[in-house]
Amino acid sequence: MNPIHPETPRRWARLAALAAAAVAAVALVAGCEKTTAPEEEEPPPPPVPTVTGYDRTTVATGDTLVIYGADFLTPESKNQVRFANPAAVATPFAATTDTLRVAVNQNAITGPVSVTVDRQPTAGVGPALTISNNVRDVGEVWVYGGIGDAGALSLPFPTGSAEYLVIPHASNPARPYNEVFSYSIATTDVAPLPAPASAAGTAGTMTVGEAFEHRRHEAARALGARVKVRPEAAFAPWSAAAPQQTRQFYVLKDPDADTSLPSSFQRVTAELRYPGAHCLVYTDVDTLASGNLTYAHLKNIADVFDAQIHPSNTTHFGTESDVDGNGKVIILSTPAVNRLTEPDSAVTRGFIAGFFLSNDLYAPGQSGVLAGTTNHAEIFYLLAADPSKTWGNIFPAAMVADENIRTTAHEYEHLISISHRLFNQGSTLQITWLEEGMAHMAEDLLGWNQSNVNRANLYLADPGGMTLEHNRAPLEQRGGIYLFLRYLGDRFGNSIYKSIVQSRCVGRPCIEAITGEGFYQTVADFLATLYLSGKGINTSNKYNYQSIDLNDFAAVPVAEHDVGDPTVNGTVWRTGGDHYLFANPTTSTGRFVFNASANARLRAVIVRTQ
Repeated sequence: MNPIHPETPRRWARLAALAAAAVAAVALVAGCEKTTAPEEEEPPPPPVPTVTGYDRTTVATGDTLVIYGADFLTPESKNQVRFANPAAVATPFAATTDTLRVAVNQNAITGPVSVTVDRQPTAGVGPALTISNNVRDVGEVWVYGGIGDAGALSLPFPTGSAEYLVIPHASNPARPYNEVFSYSIATTDVAPLPAPASAAGTAGTMTVGEAFEHRRHEAARALGARVKVRPEAAFAPWSAAAPQQTRQFYVLKDPDADTSLPSSFQRVTAELRYPGAHCLVYTDVDTLASGNLTYAHLKNIADVFDAQIHPSNTTHFGTESDVDGNGKVIILSTPAVNRLTEPDSAVTRGFIAGFFLSNDLYAPGQSGVLAGTTNHAEIFYLLAADPSKTWGNIFPAAMVADENIRTTAHEYEHLISISHRLFNQGSTLQITWLEEGMAHMAEDLLGWNQSNVNRANLYLADPGGMTLEHNRAPLEQRGGIYLFLRYLGDRFGNSIYKSIVQSRCVGRPCIEAITGEGFYQTVADFLATLYLSGKGINTSNKYNYQSIDLNDFAAVPVAEHDVGDPTVNGTVWRTGGDHYLFANPTTSTGRFVFNASANARLRAVIVRTQ
């Protein structure tokens, strides 16, 4: 057995003492840290404000209300006021710790007013405030956004003949443009009526022309995203050389074909028939010897382009590019356009009257743009006359000559818009529904309106059953967007059209940029104008067209109801609105409850009409 060394116990004792000292030191340091650096506590939340009263107990929406109380915050943006209806929220425009000055929200209803501060969930609730709409005059227009029983709206009927126009409409930009929203308007608690038949939810009327234009715009945006062009490529060195008398062009031969492939195009030979000041008119040599467009027809197209179309379009939309350096637009009449419409279908399914193709603004071989898919020129393509149905459908010469002039104005706007955006706005092409509306405005600004009237009448048959933002642009949508853009021009001036073209924004942001207000507020005013214009109910230019007379159009349908009738049900698209007149209440006040499907953001334009 090994004996214990005499120093071992003493060593253990010294080690134990050192360990104890180390533990004490750590504890001391830890204790010092806790003493010198305590954890920071969260600041207490602001106190719940107190609402004690108001400078008056009865107000109308839009009035300034002074709210008295305590523990309000400055600046005023830290306070939020709610007028009973959950949709009626307002931020004061002035604040002290004991007063708030606020404009009564347009969605306000009678009831207690609550105030929250600094986004805290707990509100100070004050006494009831009476919202009186008796100050509403005949012709007054406002937008109401309350939903459900909690947001019931009381409308005064001070006389037995008083009535209100109510236009429910959906306004949620986050939902698909073709989503359909249901709504109801209840003025009593009786059983609802069945929903009326409506065109809402249909695809609209698409002829082969509208379908072709939609595909063409989609292809143009895809090409613009894939191939970027330099601004300096918009204008080639100017050439004083005489234009070619005979020239070959690549023309699309199938409306459904892939425009990036040479196999989708045919090569045609054409002769220069008339050189205008701003255009070169060519005709395909593959035309009938007789019965086709005459020299007089072709000269007239060039003369109208030079004297009317060119100055109007360049004034209202801007100038086009000049990628080939000839300073002129090429207009080609060719049977290739006729062949894009199936034989014997033009009367029943519509026809393709002509087109502009963005391919032609690119140089062949540029970043994958293949030779045989571009003519590298400012050019658009028009029908050839075909009185004997040689190319599939009967197109008399006089009809084609007239149609080609209108098509030229329409397609020239597309050329200006797309070339400007390709070369100057980073290839950000306009969305289809607005781009087509602008092209129809090109016709309107020249006074060529019959086709616009026809399309507008299709829209006016059911404004709730079509969205202005339908990106396939069926005939009904084109009629609606024409009326909307005509309304904007009358209200804000025709310079707005150039602002839309010469911008990088697309769709709603472009409208908001030129109006300075929310898109759906402008839509609400437009929907009211469809009924009010020319009736003398409200004489403001805001609700009356200046350049067109709506009496020349179909009347917007208005469903008439007595206050107290069974619940009204309907459906609308986004930006679509239905029109109702409510009259004959049994009391001096009518109670309206609006409900809608989820995500609709239903709002109602309300107008006292008498």
